[in-house]
Amino acid sequence: MMRYQAIIFDMGDIFFDASIWRKWLTEYLQNLGVSIDYPSLCQKWEAKLIEVYLGRREYWERLREFLFELRLKASEIEQMVAASKSKAEEIENRTLFDGVAETLNKLKQMGVKLAVLSDTESGKARVRERLARLDIEQYFDVVETSIDIGYVKPQPEAYAAVLQRLASDTHSTIFVGHEKEELQGAMDFGLTTVAFNCNKQIPATHYIKSFPELIKVVCQKP
Repeated sequence: MMRYQAIIFDMGDIFFDASIWRKWLTEYLQNLGVSIDYPSLCQKWEAKLIEVYLGRREYWERLREFLFELRLKASEIEQMVAASKSKAEEIENRTLFDGVAETLNKLKQMGVKLAVLSDTESGKARVRERLARLDIEQYFDVVETSIDIGYVKPQPEAYAAVLQRLASDTHSTIFVGHEKEELQGAMDFGLTTVAFNCNKQIPATHYIKSFPELIKVVCQKP
């Protein structure tokens, strides 16, 4: 008998490596003489993206503002935006982490309801297209994005919107993520949390090193 009946997944760095573009951006900036490391870039850039995820600002214009705040010259900014677009197109076709497709298939066969909750400038139709390119779209009962629901993780309304569509409750639902704030927000909302692709300094109910370990979490006894 399964302890949990539904799972809500974050998308990037859960199904595939979403760090490639940001690591490239960090190195590009360092080569221009900007004093910034990868964790600092992620923190600063993610804060800038909230308005993008809610449809209030355009992604590449936000990048221009971000680069301006780092005191790059206008010519450097335009060159970097062009290079960033090219790099983003280059890595659009992702590779799944080991065991993702097999685990999702197994969970679906077990009758677990599966959902994706993504903070993104794209709507749910675009996210489903990305999942289809990865050949895992068919496993998801629900796909929701910040741009569609008007909330971003870790706002409780974001988790609530997906939970309502799943027709599930907090006691029987898991949230799988990797970012500290999103996992903490899910825990505060009452969801059981599973941290994947992160260190144990991040708050979570369970930690898994490989994706297939998720099966054991779902099936464990209360």
